[in-house]
Amino acid sequence: MRICIFGAGAIGGFMSAYLSSAGHDVSLISRGANLEAFKQKGVTLKHGDKLLNVKPFATNDTKEVGPVDLVVVTVKGPALEDVGTHIGPLLGVGTQVVFAMNGIPWWYEQSGNDSKTIAENLLDPTGILRETISIGRVIGCVVDCPAIVSEAGVIVSKRPSRGKFALGSPKSIGNSKVRDIASCLEEAGMEAPIVGDIESVIWNKLIVNLSRSPLAVLTGVDEMVLAHDEEATSITREMIVEANQVASSHGIEIDLDWGRLLKPEYRSEHRSSMLQDWDSQRPMEIDSILKVVCLYAREAGIKTPTMDRILALLILKAREVGLYSS
Repeated sequence: MRICIFGAGAIGGFMSAYLSSAGHDVSLISRGANLEAFKQKGVTLKHGDKLLNVKPFATNDTKEVGPVDLVVVTVKGPALEDVGTHIGPLLGVGTQVVFAMNGIPWWYEQSGNDSKTIAENLLDPTGILRETISIGRVIGCVVDCPAIVSEAGVIVSKRPSRGKFALGSPKSIGNSKVRDIASCLEEAGMEAPIVGDIESVIWNKLIVNLSRSPLAVLTGVDEMVLAHDEEATSITREMIVEANQVASSHGIEIDLDWGRLLKPEYRSEHRSSMLQDWDSQRPMEIDSILKVVCLYAREAGIKTPTMDRILALLILKAREVGLYSS
């Protein structure tokens, strides 16, 4: 299969290592130091006790790749407009597009009609994604694969279990290609369960992320330190309760053991992807992880005082150093 990873950072690099090793024709869209490292040395993945080195074609120009069977978008939310602007040359008649991203996706609640959703207004304000990528091509993906870029071109995932990429078609369509893509990932050595309600799985991970990641950025500490702090855990719990109410207003019932997830013994010293972005002074996924949920709450008449305050503080901190302009 011809596969293009659009935004080859930690997750994109992880996937490219396994897909290339399995014999697929993989190309990477990247930039900066990572791109130069990919061109010179390929992708190096240190996963548990495994060490993989592959050399897929890497470029910052989608025209050099051309149409592929599958595009896997692994950029962060702030880079979505760039995806919409440049993805066109990758799209052939049957090309599918997997969005392996955190938070509420831009296509959430889209049904193919002319009206724009709250998610689109916030995450695709110019409409470039809707214009370029039809909903019929879209496949949702929820990632459970803690990985970091330890240095340019080198991806590290200390968890020895397989990376997990849950796949599902948006509820507004039925995409028959999901099974083929899941088989492709599974045969390459990753987990790719097919879920009937990808929106519920998105909310499950989203609530974990929004109740931890913003606090990590505001405090600068990892998940384990937060878990041992009584006040931080109390704030986390309040955000979980509020976000659950918002999810319920969308017909989503969350199936997670929150009491267990709040305990330190079920946390790690992992620095969340949002905190990693702050550490590297990159724009963070504030809109897709937290702001959109606050907007949904306002629409539904649900009061979310804790989330609103954390959002205000997070935006203030990011804006002061030029990492947030909305």
